[in-house]
Amino acid sequence: MMTFVKIIVLAMVLVLGLTFFILHRNGANLFQAPGFYPRLTTYLTKNTAATADDHPFEELRTPVFNVSAEKLYQRVLYVAAASGWNVLAHDSDNQDGNFVVRTPVFLFEDDVYIQVKFVDVNESSLYVRSSSRTGRADLAANAGHIQDLIKAIKDKR
Repeated sequence: MMTFVKIIVLAMVLVLGLTFFILHRNGANLFQAPGFYPRLTTYLTKNTAATADDHPFEELRTPVFNVSAEKLYQRVLYVAAASGWNVLAHDSDNQDGNFVVRTPVFLFEDDVYIQVKFVDVNESSLYVRSSSRTGRADLAANAGHIQDLIKAIKDKR
């Protein structure tokens, strides 16, 4: 009986350890506002992430860039291709695109949609939505895709 309990405890520790490793690898930012519990709940129950002007997670607030919409759109296409994302479709007239990204650990496919929005002559914003094709929870993978894209665009200047 004691061996069975040890096996169960070991299995639980391994599952928790793997879960937190994946959350960390996906850039979950568990200890930033709005706090550990709301973030953990989101990452364990949602399979979609998107930027929004008033998003409770600061890293998912709509980014604004000091470049024209056309230049930002070209940067997004370049960065997505350089990151190994598969381009499904893109429309330069509407400045949007659809991509497929594979998660690093389990190689699940996630769909990413982007749209560049004109703000001013030399200012534009980027809407990004990333959705898992399978499962009910993404363990912060979709938020990670968004953060990786935004960081790579900023680094490309």
